Amino acid sequence: MNPFWRGWRVWLVVAFGWPLALDLLISLFAGRPTSLVGSALGLGLLVLAATRLGRGRRGDSRRGALLVGVAAAVAAGMAAHLHPLAAVLLGFGAFAGARLLTEDLPEQAPEPAPAPPPPPLSTPPLSTWPPALKQAETRLAALHARALALPTGGNLDRGVLALSELLMDIARRPDSADEARRFLNMHVDGLERMAQRLEAGAEPPEGMAPLLSEIATAAQDWRARLRAQETEALDIQVKVLSERLREERP
Repeated sequence: MNPFWRGWRVWLVVAFGWPLALDLLISLFAGRPTSLVGSALGLGLLVLAATRLGRGRRGDSRRGALLVGVAAAVAAGMAAHLHPLAAVLLGFGAFAGARLLTEDLPEQAPEPAPAPPPPPLSTPPLSTWPPALKQAETRLAALHARALALPTGGNLDRGVLALSELLMDIARRPDSADEARRFLNMHVDGLERMAQRLEAGAEPPEGMAPLLSEIATAAQDWRARLRAQETEALDIQVKVLSERLREERP
């Protein structure tokens, strides 16, 4: 549908309420507060109905027509001082008329729901970890607590958290991550020495923050390398199984 034609039809709904604008001015100068409030509410509801109809989402035509009916009933009861039953009937008639005028307006389908996030990778229970990994986990937990207690330990904790995430990845493949484990242990030792110096009152040197950022980046690189190794191993398994399937197929 032509956007101009759609907009013209939508705002035509508001144009039907032009007597309310006139009554609003008369009530303002005549000192009739009930009529003033009724006219103002009627106009406001009509404008709200027009914006809802112009939005064009699923169900907006019906909701906009309902707002037109409510506007007519409020204006008839408060501004025109009609009997409540007559105001309700007038509102129903306005709803029906607005529905007939706008029911063929196209409406957009609702936006699809966002895809659910991928499930987190499962980590083996701590009780099944090798002793060396359990010890690394204990040391990192202690480092995390020490970093939080230090007034200047924010950057230190960034390195601790990055190493903790690497440890979770190593725990998923403890038999194939020896190099990553050596990297982890070396930098846990270094962070423990940094924490000890900071607790003794040392001021963080200028190069400390960049160094901790590099450690965090290197830990992320190791995690990406471990995932790439698993992807390569899976690809090999798929190819081997495919070859066996072709060989054994009758």
